[in-house]
Amino acid sequence: MAQATGLYTIRQCAGDLIELLQQHADNLALAEAEAIPVLQRLMRRSDMLDLGVKRDGNHTGESLWLYYDHDLCIMTARMPQGTAVPVHNHGTWEVVGVYRGAIKYTMYERADDRSQPHYAELRVTEDRIMRPLDVSICPPPPHDVHGFTALTDDTYIVAVVGGLYAPVRHYYNPQEKYYIERHQQAWRLGGQRSS
Repeated sequence: MAQATGLYTIRQCAGDLIELLQQHADNLALAEAEAIPVLQRLMRRSDMLDLGVKRDGNHTGESLWLYYDHDLCIMTARMPQGTAVPVHNHGTWEVVGVYRGAIKYTMYERADDRSQPHYAELRVTEDRIMRPLDVSICPPPPHDVHGFTALTDDTYIVAVVGGLYAPVRHYYNPQEKYYIERHQQAWRLGGQRSS
């Protein structure tokens, strides 16, 4: 039915992203110029929030799976105004797009040699306000580091992830140059789970 009305389907989007990944050694950051329009085309749909399946988000309360095949995941998440997702890594690449609302988004790369446990020197590579249809690609490790804050009460993001998140992540304090290790669900569980 979606094809009859001319809507770009989630399946088509996933297929296009999978094709790009095959062409670029499973690193979507290498296909940035081609991948961003694919996600933007999907985000032009007005009904995306009606299409997903409930997901337990790690940093957000309301989240939906749009696509999941173990190697590629597409999801949405609602963030009330002021929700701050701490600076963290993923263990994989991630694409973030704004579907509705706005976020203050900062992406970093590791500037240290990663030889000292719990020490991290981060360099800002992107710092901007993202609005509907804006997309950013966070590269694979070790530079898979970002954080963001919702600026409106109706903020919804779309994320595309290359495989599974690392179960234990680094949460960074860029000013004081350190990180702590926490289970990815610690945020949702009120900080009760640690590494």
